[in-house]
Amino acid sequence: MTITFRCEHCHKEVDAPDSAAGKRGKCPFCQQTTYIPLPVSEDEVLDLAPVDEEEERRRQEEIEALRQQERDLIAEIGGEAAVPLEHREDLAPEDLYHFVVNYCLDMASGKLDRARVDATRLGEFGSLGREAVRDFQNQRVTEPALDQIPEPVLRGFLKQLVEETG
Repeated sequence: MTITFRCEHCHKEVDAPDSAAGKRGKCPFCQQTTYIPLPVSEDEVLDLAPVDEEEERRRQEEIEALRQQERDLIAEIGGEAAVPLEHREDLAPEDLYHFVVNYCLDMASGKLDRARVDATRLGEFGSLGREAVRDFQNQRVTEPALDQIPEPVLRGFLKQLVEETG
């Protein structure tokens, strides 16, 4: 029998023999040492609650209200409100690099929901978003914050990001 778990570094699904439970082993994908969890019994598995659509709608409204407050404050202090990226006519791949960096950092730290949001936002920009990712893949641009992520893992994140935004 095997234990299936996700590597804590590259987040790929790994299978390990029961005899390895509770020990550390090398991930076959990223070669990083990772903890192999104890098997989970059926009694320990919890059912997830269904998504509350009304709560999600309220949350989105709250986010939009906060954005409006921010715009109002900027206007009040005499600053110029930034034009949202989706409304800019002079948009370039460089303007989207922060989505790529945030996605990779979120993936590396296990914040998968936030990474999904980064990928979704980047995907909204279509080919320009994919070009931003390719700039990182082809090493036309580097970001010191990504130096903490092992190169093979980073390449995997970028490849996955292209697939998610494609």
